[in-house]
Amino acid sequence: MANEIKYGDLIHLQNGYNDWAGGYLDTNGHASDDQKRSGGRYDVSTSPGKDRGEGTGRWRIFAQTSSPTDQAVRLGDVLLLWNLYSSGSFLETNSTAGPGLYDVCTNAYFNRAEDVTLWKALTAEA
Repeated sequence: MANEIKYGDLIHLQNGYNDWAGGYLDTNGHASDDQKRSGGRYDVSTSPGKDRGEGTGRWRIFAQTSSPTDQAVRLGDVLLLWNLYSSGSFLETNSTAGPGLYDVCTNAYFNRAEDVTLWKALTAEA
């Protein structure tokens, strides 16, 4: 399929807030002191454009597993997202985020703590 996403593909992630006007997932500035204590590299937010800077909004998608093993991304797959800014780093949850559940940043470590870099592909309605 021409529009099928395969593991290892480069993607941009667009936020659905306000009829898809929530911006694109993007690394933006260095990690906070709290994030750095556990290896955090860059803070993550949304940006109005696909790439605020070179590679900041580009993510390479990897799978923990999938079935069948044809490398296609499927709903329910457990994923890792590698950002291409600078030398690269994984998207992860990191500490608490005030009124939110967890803060999000990137980290050079694949899974520095249990499941912090693992994400699941779901439909927008899920």
